Amino acid sequence: MKRTLLVTLALACAAPGFAHAQRIAPMKAGNFARICARATGAGICDAYIGGLTDGVSLSKINDRNEGDPSAPAGFCVPTTETMPVMRSKVLAWLKAHSETLDKPVGESVFAALHASYPCSVKK
Repeated sequence: MKRTLLVTLALACAAPGFAHAQRIAPMKAGNFARICARATGAGICDAYIGGLTDGVSLSKINDRNEGDPSAPAGFCVPTTETMPVMRSKVLAWLKAHSETLDKPVGESVFAALHASYPCSVKK
């Protein structure tokens, strides 16, 4: 009985670790780049990049609201930036980093945005 209780307690303590797993889109960055390079794929491409950008921005807002204003932002896109410019920067980064084309699209697009739109460091 005591052993069962200890095993149950150990599993309960480990359970929060399982909650951190997140869904990752199965699409690869290379396929995404091919879609984005076609005129007919621009809308889909822009929607994906815009959604990822919104998600990162909202995550930063959530961190601040939850009491962690010092949590770093993944990237900082100026409010005046247009989607065609963002798309061209992402595509240029993917082209320059062909080793990322077999990786999940989210990972590679995040890296492209992170490199293209660094946040200023406050001193």
